[in-house]
Amino acid sequence: MELEREVEQQYRSQMLRALQEKVEQEAVLIESQAPECRGCGRAMSYHDRRPVSWWARFGKLKVGAVRFRCTPCGYECRPLLDHLGVEAGRISGCLARLMALLAVITPYELAAKLVWLLLGVRVSAMGVWRVAQRLGEAAAGYTEELSRYHNDRHGTG
Repeated sequence: MELEREVEQQYRSQMLRALQEKVEQEAVLIESQAPECRGCGRAMSYHDRRPVSWWARFGKLKVGAVRFRCTPCGYECRPLLDHLGVEAGRISGCLARLMALLAVITPYELAAKLVWLLLGVRVSAMGVWRVAQRLGEAAAGYTEELSRYHNDRHGTG
């Protein structure tokens, strides 16, 4: 186990760089297409580009995310973050799922220690709790929407 951890620590920076490059490639693809507004359906216009960051398994990722704004209704979005399924300043979905899995089977303090031992990411017990709460809320919302969909008599089978 020590040898595996040593190798993982040795190559962690290379994995982070490779992931950063892939995120930047996605950013170029996504920002080239102006999205349609969810509110009114019109094409949105470029507003600005702001640097955002979030935590992934291999470290902190940073990218300049383009923000689009709909002039008529004022709706704003960052298609790159929506596409990647991340929130600025938060933990990536992959890391959050692994943390929540540990939180389900162990107390939060032990889960935080296991996240450090198994994934190499330092996080507090409160951070593990927050991730578990967010994913629990998302799962509950998904279940509610699924039930609502299946109980709708006007929907198609």
